[in-house]
Amino acid sequence: MIQGLISDIHGNLAALKAVIADMEQNGAERVICLGDVVGYGPFPGECLDLVRRCGAVLMGNHEEALLFGAENFNPRAKRAIDWTRDHLKTAGDEATRKQRWQILQNLQLHAQDGPFLFTHASPRQPTREYVMPRDITNPAKMNEIFALITHVCFVGHTHIPGVFLQDLTFTQPSDLWGSTYFVEPGEKALVNIGSVGQPRDGDTRASYCLLDTDPGAPRVVFRRVEYNLEETAHAIEQNPYLDNYLAERLRVGR
Repeated sequence: MIQGLISDIHGNLAALKAVIADMEQNGAERVICLGDVVGYGPFPGECLDLVRRCGAVLMGNHEEALLFGAENFNPRAKRAIDWTRDHLKTAGDEATRKQRWQILQNLQLHAQDGPFLFTHASPRQPTREYVMPRDITNPAKMNEIFALITHVCFVGHTHIPGVFLQDLTFTQPSDLWGSTYFVEPGEKALVNIGSVGQPRDGDTRASYCLLDTDPGAPRVVFRRVEYNLEETAHAIEQNPYLDNYLAERLRVGR
């Protein structure tokens, strides 16, 4: 089975639509969303409407902040999530609002598919821990994380795609053959699938992964998808509650 893995959409409807189209063209039969559907971006409700079709939707730190408070957020992010909360309470008809809040109130912290674990940030702290490429120089941290992984764990959160292995290496997708990680038997890996709606690796294209769970040759394909980022950037700039810096991030991919 081919599964589409998406994360960190952040209210970027144009990016999400482009990724969904690409997944369908590549034969994805099921989609798992690793969280942060909302936050930063101008179309949180519409993005929630689309991820409702996913096989699993997990909680990210932005959904956590929306539901329980954003006291630990920086002012820019807090302002955006406070607007998102208010917007979701008023936008759309009653049935639409109810449906969107039901999604938010039923989010999971983890999902499991055989040897594959899915969570937003880290198996050690599902919504908040950042595992950055530089952490390969921190054996204590990485060893604790890998102790919680049976085989392969998929995360988002940092918006930086790539593969961490237990030998304390990190490989970015462009350094993988065909942007593909071939899952080896017995190997432990932490795979960051990147961000659909706010990439931060210098590539402005939406990032997601295709997981082929063929038992004979399981593999993870990193995908990048062009989309009309100016559509989202302009909508951010027209929203007085969203900082223009969030539009610039889309334009530079950082």
